Amino acid sequence: MTRTSLVSVAVVLLVASSAAGQTTDDILFDATVANSCTVVADSNGTLALNGTSTVLASTETGGAAGAATVTTNAGTFSISVDAVTSFTTGPADADTNTVFATTYDASGATTASGVTGTTQTSLGTGVTTLSVD
Repeated sequence: MTRTSLVSVAVVLLVASSAAGQTTDDILFDATVANSCTVVADSNGTLALNGTSTVLASTETGGAAGAATVTTNAGTFSISVDAVTSFTTGPADADTNTVFATTYDASGATTASGVTGTTQTSLGTGVTTLSVD
């Protein structure tokens, strides 16, 4: 019985000394994260015809701008918005002299207003919301 008691005391002392010797410390991690840019199309725009049937645009009554969210982790990216080059399906009286154009606004990490679509705008680091007409 004495032998069992001595073993029990030794285990208790070992556990007690291990708990007393615990310390905390910072662990440093090192990693390389590649630059990234993500574009998510949040909603399609809607084109509407003006009163004289000469303009089809999202800025007309009944139209709506398209929306996208752009997220970057570095300030090395830029954005522009290309216009379509032709109708997939067009009005019966559409002619070949149609001009297609886009503009966009940005808010959040990047701010811009009324930018011509083909103009590149540098993006800030973070989340930018685009409104595209």
